[in-house]
Amino acid sequence: MRRHCTTVRSVGLVTGTGLLHNKVAVVTGAGSGLGREYALALAAHGARVVVNDFGAAVTGEQRSPGAAGQVVSEIVSLGGQAAANTADVSQWGGAESIIDTAITSFGRLDIVINNAGINRPSSLVDLSEHDVDAQLGVHLKGTLAVSHFAAAYWHQAGVQPHRAIVNTTSAVGLHPTAGGGVYGAAKSAIAALTVSHAQELARLGVRVNAVAPCARTRMVKESPAVLALMPDATGFDRHAPEHVAPLVVYLASSLCRFTGRVFAIEGPDVAVYSAVGVAQHWSTTDAWSVEALADALADAD
Repeated sequence: MRRHCTTVRSVGLVTGTGLLHNKVAVVTGAGSGLGREYALALAAHGARVVVNDFGAAVTGEQRSPGAAGQVVSEIVSLGGQAAANTADVSQWGGAESIIDTAITSFGRLDIVINNAGINRPSSLVDLSEHDVDAQLGVHLKGTLAVSHFAAAYWHQAGVQPHRAIVNTTSAVGLHPTAGGGVYGAAKSAIAALTVSHAQELARLGVRVNAVAPCARTRMVKESPAVLALMPDATGFDRHAPEHVAPLVVYLASSLCRFTGRVFAIEGPDVAVYSAVGVAQHWSTTDAWSVEALADALADAD
C-alpha cells in the first residue's frame, strides 16, 4: 500500500528534552554527506553523538582526519554534545575505540549508525585484491566490527529497551547491476547481517534495521553516470542528503517498532522491502536427473 504524508523538518538543537534525550549515538563515516546529516539530526533530537570519520577520500585513501572534529564543532556550536573519533572501522581495534569513545565520553551507548563506506569501481577483469580487501573491509568488516563491540557492551550492561543499530545497504546490493561488483556484494551482505543481528540482539533490547539511501553524496558526485540521474533541483531537491536523516532518527528512536527490516528512501519516497521468498518450486518422486531438471525448468521464469 502506498501512503502519503507531510512532514516539517525541525531546525536547530533540542536542548534538555527531545525524542532522543539522554541517548548516546555513534555515527561512523560522519564527517560529511549522509553521516554528517545523521549526526546533526540525532543531536537536534537530543542525543549526544560520537562523530567517527577516518577522514579518507571516497576511495579510502588520501587521508585528512579533520572532518570529524569539524562536525563536532558544528554540534557544539548549536548547543549539543559530541565527541570526535578518527579510527578506521575496518580495523578491529579501531572499531573498539569508537565504542570506547562513547563510553568514556558519555557513560553509555544506545544507538549505532553504521554509515562508513568507500567505493573503488572496477570491472571483474580489472579488479585488484587490494580493492576487494579495502571495500569489504570498510563496508562488511566495519559494520560487523562496530556492531560486535556495541553488542559486547550491551551484553555486559544488561538488557535495556530502545537500543538500536541502523546499517547502510544500497540499491546496488539489493538490485545488482553490471559493475556493482564488490561494493554491491558488500551491501547485499549487510542487508543479510541486518536480519541475522536483529534476531540475535532482540534479547538485549536492540532493534536492527538498514537503510538504502538514494542521495547526492560525495560518492555519487564522483560517478558521472549516477550523478546524471540526480540533477540539481530548482525547487524541492529530492536527492539532498538531509532528507534521509529523518528516517534514520526514526529507526533509532523508541517510535520505531520494526526490526530486521530494510528501508529505501529517495527524498519524499520511503519503501520497506519484503523478505526474500521462493518464487517457484519443483519436486520429483526420486533423485533428479540432469535431463529431468532440464525438462522441469524449461519454462521457469
